[in-house]
Amino acid sequence: MAGFVRELERRGGPALRLEQRAAGGVGCVVWDAALVLAKFLETGACPLARRHVLELGAGTGAVGIMAATLGANVTVTDLEELQELLMVNIENNKHLVTGSVRAKVLKWGEDVTEFQPPPDYILMADCIYYEESLEPLLKTLKDLTGPDTCILCCYEQRTMGKNPEIERKYFELLQLDFELEKIPLDKHDEEYRSEDIHIMNIHRKQTNIPS
Repeated sequence: MAGFVRELERRGGPALRLEQRAAGGVGCVVWDAALVLAKFLETGACPLARRHVLELGAGTGAVGIMAATLGANVTVTDLEELQELLMVNIENNKHLVTGSVRAKVLKWGEDVTEFQPPPDYILMADCIYYEESLEPLLKTLKDLTGPDTCILCCYEQRTMGKNPEIERKYFELLQLDFELEKIPLDKHDEEYRSEDIHIMNIHRKQTNIPS
């Protein structure tokens, strides 16, 4: 299986070197939304040093590894078949990491006990494209988040086929339990930004427990 390397420049030193795979489905390349989110983290808008960070649907691990170079303690998660690629990319970039980073299997909708307590941040880049994965993803988000967890969800708005319908449904379901705030484009990295790539800042709705 051929691999090809994508370099992702960093403001504070050498670029990340991310192996991709020419075969093997959607998780095997660095998608534009992952670049936009990784570079947004570098702006410093979210303090990451010594924070507990979990990336869902990590694919190549680009976003989570960038967070680890900014001092976060990161767990990058994806399906079993992507673990080898995640391990390779962690190994290739470990000299740039100032926090920590490890890879683990997390299948959406399944038990998340081993990922507790709730992380400070959950990172997601381009995780909304299969209708059948929406319910399991939302269950995982509800199971993982605490009242102070910040979810950063970056996605490329797609107009083809069922994509708009899937997006609409995802945000409709999400808003039952979460508050959503769009991060303005002028807060994204000056270079790594695009009109059709959005970053959402998402928090659990505060439930008022009657006293």
